[in-house]
Amino acid sequence: MDAVLAKLVPARVIGWVGGDPTVVTRYLVTSGVNVVNHQLLLQLALRWWGWSGGQANVFAAVVAAVPAYLLSRYWIWQLDGRVSIRAEVIPFWTISLLGLLASTAAAMAADRAFDRPIMISVGSLAGYFVVWVLKFVVLDRLFRRIAADEPVPVG
Repeated sequence: MDAVLAKLVPARVIGWVGGDPTVVTRYLVTSGVNVVNHQLLLQLALRWWGWSGGQANVFAAVVAAVPAYLLSRYWIWQLDGRVSIRAEVIPFWTISLLGLLASTAAAMAADRAFDRPIMISVGSLAGYFVVWVLKFVVLDRLFRRIAADEPVPVG
């Protein structure tokens, strides 16, 4: 399956992001799953519950972060040992919080400017994109060290 997925991602994308082609491909697929999950939750909160763009985005981000973490840990980086709070969980959730802040600010701005659910989604996506590449680079370095059982520098 990994060989098939790797053929879907152009070599220049893998070269631009850096890293193992299988890991990059898994990250891209997982990101796609996470975007769909987040956007479905966002639209649910906006359209069915009538929440504001900011409230809906926080809800969607918090709920979607759990499967995002699990997919990242177990499928992208193939980690199956003990979870390290300091070397793994804190960096993941810190970067996720940055994404939450950026996407919520953009969703709130779109809500004020357009008051349309589709534009709130666009704002949310734009905010997340800012943090997306950083998230891969940081987590790839950390999780690769954890998988290789190397010490992870702290501080």
